[in-house]
Amino acid sequence: MVLNGFILFLLKTLLSFFAQRGYSEIREVKQFHFTGWPDHGVPYHATGLLSFIRRVKLSKPPSAGPIVVHCSAGAGRTGCYIVIDIMLDMAEREGVVDIYNCVKALRSRCINMVQTEEQYIFIHDAILEACLCGETAIPVCEFKAAYFDMIRIDSQTNSSHLKDEFQTLNSVTPRLQAEDCSIACLPRNHDKNRFMDMLPPDRCLPF
Repeated sequence: MVLNGFILFLLKTLLSFFAQRGYSEIREVKQFHFTGWPDHGVPYHATGLLSFIRRVKLSKPPSAGPIVVHCSAGAGRTGCYIVIDIMLDMAEREGVVDIYNCVKALRSRCINMVQTEEQYIFIHDAILEACLCGETAIPVCEFKAAYFDMIRIDSQTNSSHLKDEFQTLNSVTPRLQAEDCSIACLPRNHDKNRFMDMLPPDRCLPF
């Protein structure tokens, strides 16, 4: 709320400044705010960020100015976002990606772009998921037809798109370790677990 309030104040100040000097042109500024990304860290899954990046791309009309990307310091998370965005375009256009040289080029222009090893690994995970899974969003009005098409059995492979997609989903989903579910494994919580091989990770528990 503080961030949005400050931006609103800044926009009002700028509008007032230009109005006093006779500028009447009005331009629309769209702000997108991704909230599931801790400073110096990475999101738990790339899925949400990939969806966010696609939404930002779709919202930009051909006549719009450049997109400005910024995090708290304009380095780690900003670099990750820019690299993923560039690599998605490169994969679609050329059929290859070059994450190493992309990060290297960004770092030659701005210090600490992609700040940690964890962020560098996350970029690879995100691009892998994007290339393996593609765009999976389905408009509500098209869902019924899309679903029946997905469950149709291919006579040659004896499989369906839905089954193949689920196998891909399993391959890109990180496996939880015992230490990720330490609270559910406490003796006082044993009776709350219906199955001991299906436990909630600590980060998803309400406190």
